[in-house]
Amino acid sequence: MYKLIIASIILFCFRVHAVSEQNVVRIATHVEPPYIELVDGEYVGMHVNIINLLIKSLNKKIVFIACPFARCILLLQEGKADMIIGIKKTKAREQYLAYLPLPYDTQSFPLHFYLRQDSRTRISKYADLSKLNIGTIRGASYFDPFDNDSKLTKTAVNNYSQLIKMLLKGRIDTFLEREESVLPWVSKNIYENHIKLAKYQYDKSVESYIAISRKSPLFFEWSDISAMQNKLKKSGEIDKLLLAK
Repeated sequence: MYKLIIASIILFCFRVHAVSEQNVVRIATHVEPPYIELVDGEYVGMHVNIINLLIKSLNKKIVFIACPFARCILLLQEGKADMIIGIKKTKAREQYLAYLPLPYDTQSFPLHFYLRQDSRTRISKYADLSKLNIGTIRGASYFDPFDNDSKLTKTAVNNYSQLIKMLLKGRIDTFLEREESVLPWVSKNIYENHIKLAKYQYDKSVESYIAISRKSPLFFEWSDISAMQNKLKKSGEIDKLLLAK
């Protein structure tokens, strides 16, 4: 009788734990101000507001998993994270990510190539990149010709702070990113007096998505989550958060 009671308690605890786990969404979180940043131990920013709105509308709870971008991608591939926000859609990523159908936003700011202020290097066209050492964020996708160009010399790092330091120390010739993502990582003095923008830039808009790991239990709720995002988009609630950025 005693063993039966113990077994019943263990089974009950397991079921409670399973239900609890199903109610939690693990968000792979790459810090990228102004979209996501950590302030006083709490994640804030436009992407945080959007993901909170979506997940709470589904009556679920959120756990943010901090990770460099490449690590975030690996966690999603392995099913150790359930979801990510602010990701570009690519064919390669669709192998392990199920994108919600609607992009929640479109990034219209151009991708700039950054140079040291005292650099004699000129980047006036794409071909000028061929002899340069170009800094990138590990695991990031920029634009197809660049991403697929195996002849270019690329040095991948984990974050923007590293890219800026390497550029200023002359360890890379240039790096590329949208200005709004670079500005939070550098002081006004350094940005204005030690860094300059190359003439060449990539200015096509890129759609931003929310995606679910295909190895996550959340993948089986893709239809419901997609429907909720569509509802929030049509109601204007997501757009309100975008306007507040």
